Amino acid sequence: MTPGASSPLPLDPSPSTPSPAAASARPHGARDAPATGPLAAVRAGEQALVVEVGLDADLAGWLAAMGLGPGQTLTVIRRAVFGGPLHVRTGSGGELAINASVARSILVAPVRPPETT
Repeated sequence: MTPGASSPLPLDPSPSTPSPAAASARPHGARDAPATGPLAAVRAGEQALVVEVGLDADLAGWLAAMGLGPGQTLTVIRRAVFGGPLHVRTGSGGELAINASVARSILVAPVRPPETT
């Protein structure tokens, strides 16, 4: 990296004010599901639908590229003790650890089983 060049990811992943583009870039399915809380509140073994990512556009874009964006389904695999990161699996099968402060800025809704007719 050249001197003075910025890192592709912020060193402090604390949430900032989302850009209007990030807030409005929600797939159709995500708009239909009301957010019930942050990803940080989802228990291990539960699934959640990402409704909104309230982070700056660069970090939200990186997370979306990893499969963690509005309209995506996540499964919380495990939660670290003492407020550590969450280990999540994306709907496409990727796994990543999410910093607890970042997980508080990702709004999710519960995944409902399909209705039988």
